[in-house]
Amino acid sequence: MTDQPPPSPQTQRTIDPLAKEFVGGRFTLFDLYRASVQSGGGVRLENRTFTDCMIEGPALMLVLDGVEFSNTNFGPTSGDMRNMLFRPMGAMGIGAIPVRNCTFNRCQFQTIGITGSEELLQMLIDQVATTD
Repeated sequence: MTDQPPPSPQTQRTIDPLAKEFVGGRFTLFDLYRASVQSGGGVRLENRTFTDCMIEGPALMLVLDGVEFSNTNFGPTSGDMRNMLFRPMGAMGIGAIPVRNCTFNRCQFQTIGITGSEELLQMLIDQVATTD
Protein backbone atom coordinates (compact mmCIF):
# COMPACT_ATOMS: atom_id res chain seq x y z
CA MET A 1 0.00 0.00 0.00
CA THR A 2 1.35 3.42 -0.95
CA ASP A 3 0.20 6.98 -1.34
CA GLN A 4 1.85 7.61 -4.73
CA PRO A 5 0.21 10.02 -7.17
CA PRO A 6 -2.11 8.26 -9.63
CA PRO A 7 -1.04 7.58 -13.21
CA SER A 8 -2.81 9.23 -16.10
CA PRO A 9 -6.61 9.07 -15.80
CA GLN A 10 -8.55 6.15 -17.15
CA THR A 11 -11.58 6.63 -19.35
CA GLN A 12 -14.71 7.35 -17.37
CA ARG A 13 -17.68 5.21 -18.36
CA THR A 14 -21.15 4.40 -17.15
CA ILE A 15 -21.21 1.72 -14.47
CA ASP A 16 -23.95 -0.44 -12.99
CA PRO A 17 -24.36 0.88 -9.42
CA LEU A 18 -25.60 -2.51 -8.22
CA ALA A 19 -22.76 -4.54 -9.75
CA LYS A 20 -20.85 -6.79 -7.36
CA GLU A 21 -17.59 -6.52 -9.35
CA PHE A 22 -15.97 -3.41 -10.81
CA VAL A 23 -12.90 -3.83 -13.01
CA GLY A 24 -10.93 -0.93 -14.45
CA GLY A 25 -13.58 1.70 -13.81
CA ARG A 26 -13.13 5.36 -12.99
CA PHE A 27 -15.85 6.98 -10.88
CA THR A 28 -16.46 9.16 -7.87
CA LEU A 29 -17.28 7.37 -4.63
CA PHE A 30 -20.24 9.66 -3.99
CA ASP A 31 -21.74 9.11 -7.46
CA LEU A 32 -21.51 5.33 -7.00
CA TYR A 33 -23.06 5.59 -3.53
CA ARG A 34 -25.91 7.87 -4.65
CA ALA A 35 -26.69 5.72 -7.70
CA SER A 36 -26.61 2.58 -5.56
CA VAL A 37 -29.05 4.06 -3.00
CA GLN A 38 -31.37 5.34 -5.75
CA SER A 39 -31.31 1.91 -7.44
CA GLY A 40 -32.34 0.10 -4.26
CA GLY A 41 -28.87 -1.02 -3.22
CA GLY A 42 -29.27 0.04 0.40
CA VAL A 43 -27.52 2.66 2.48
CA ARG A 44 -24.08 0.96 2.39
CA LEU A 45 -21.75 -0.09 -0.39
CA GLU A 46 -21.59 -3.74 0.53
CA ASN A 47 -20.27 -7.08 -0.77
CA ARG A 48 -18.39 -5.61 -3.74
CA THR A 49 -15.01 -6.17 -5.32
CA PHE A 50 -13.11 -3.34 -7.00
CA THR A 51 -10.09 -4.18 -9.16
CA ASP A 52 -7.85 -1.70 -10.97
CA CYS A 53 -10.33 1.14 -10.35
CA MET A 54 -9.70 4.86 -9.99
CA ILE A 55 -12.01 5.99 -7.17
CA GLU A 56 -12.27 9.75 -6.81
CA GLY A 57 -13.55 12.17 -4.21
CA PRO A 58 -13.85 14.41 -2.55
CA ALA A 59 -15.50 11.96 -0.17
CA LEU A 60 -15.13 10.42 3.27
CA MET A 61 -15.27 6.60 3.35
CA LEU A 62 -16.47 4.96 6.56
CA VAL A 63 -14.66 1.61 6.54
CA LEU A 64 -16.74 -1.04 8.34
CA ASP A 65 -16.25 -4.79 8.88
CA GLY A 66 -14.76 -6.96 6.18
CA VAL A 67 -13.07 -4.31 4.03
CA GLU A 68 -9.72 -5.28 2.52
CA PHE A 69 -7.16 -3.12 0.73
CA SER A 70 -4.65 -4.99 -1.45
CA ASN A 71 -1.95 -3.04 -3.30
CA THR A 72 -4.04 0.10 -2.93
CA ASN A 73 -2.69 3.51 -3.86
CA PHE A 74 -4.30 5.97 -1.44
CA GLY A 75 -3.19 9.03 -3.40
CA PRO A 76 -1.09 12.01 -2.30
CA THR A 77 -0.91 12.61 1.45
CA SER A 78 1.95 15.13 1.62
CA GLY A 79 4.11 12.43 3.16
CA ASP A 80 1.86 11.65 6.14
CA MET A 81 -0.95 9.09 5.94
CA ARG A 82 -2.67 10.80 8.88
CA ASN A 83 -3.59 13.71 6.56
CA MET A 84 -6.35 11.57 5.02
CA LEU A 85 -7.61 9.88 8.20
CA PHE A 86 -10.47 11.12 10.37
CA ARG A 87 -11.28 9.89 13.87
CA PRO A 88 -14.97 9.41 14.70
CA MET A 89 -16.22 11.69 17.46
CA GLY A 90 -19.25 9.56 18.40
CA ALA A 91 -20.97 6.25 17.70
CA MET A 92 -22.12 7.18 14.17
CA GLY A 93 -20.44 8.46 11.02
CA ILE A 94 -23.09 10.81 9.65
CA GLY A 95 -22.10 12.20 6.26
CA ALA A 96 -19.54 9.46 5.54
CA ILE A 97 -20.10 6.80 2.87
CA PRO A 98 -20.30 3.41 4.65
CA VAL A 99 -18.45 0.51 3.02
CA ARG A 100 -18.73 -3.08 4.33
CA ASN A 101 -17.37 -6.43 3.09
CA CYS A 102 -15.65 -4.88 0.08
CA THR A 103 -12.26 -5.64 -1.43
CA PHE A 104 -10.11 -3.06 -3.21
CA ASN A 105 -7.45 -4.71 -5.42
CA ARG A 106 -4.84 -2.47 -7.08
CA CYS A 107 -7.21 0.51 -6.83
CA GLN A 108 -6.22 4.15 -6.68
CA PHE A 109 -7.96 6.68 -4.48
CA GLN A 110 -7.91 10.38 -5.24
CA THR A 111 -8.99 12.83 -2.49
CA ILE A 112 -10.73 10.14 -0.43
CA GLY A 113 -10.60 10.52 3.33
CA ILE A 114 -11.00 7.46 5.52
CA THR A 115 -12.64 7.00 8.89
CA GLY A 116 -13.37 3.89 10.91
CA SER A 117 -12.30 2.07 14.03
CA GLU A 118 -9.21 3.10 15.94
CA GLU A 119 -7.65 -0.25 14.97
CA LEU A 120 -8.19 0.44 11.26
CA LEU A 121 -6.77 3.95 11.45
CA GLN A 122 -3.70 2.76 13.36
CA MET A 123 -3.14 -0.09 10.88
CA LEU A 124 -3.20 2.38 7.98
CA ILE A 125 -0.75 4.68 9.77
CA ASP A 126 1.58 1.77 10.52
CA GLN A 127 1.39 -0.10 7.21
CA VAL A 128 0.91 2.42 4.40
CA ALA A 129 4.18 3.73 2.99
CA THR A 130 4.07 7.39 2.01
CA THR A 131 6.18 8.64 -0.87
CA ASP A 132 5.39 12.34 -1.32
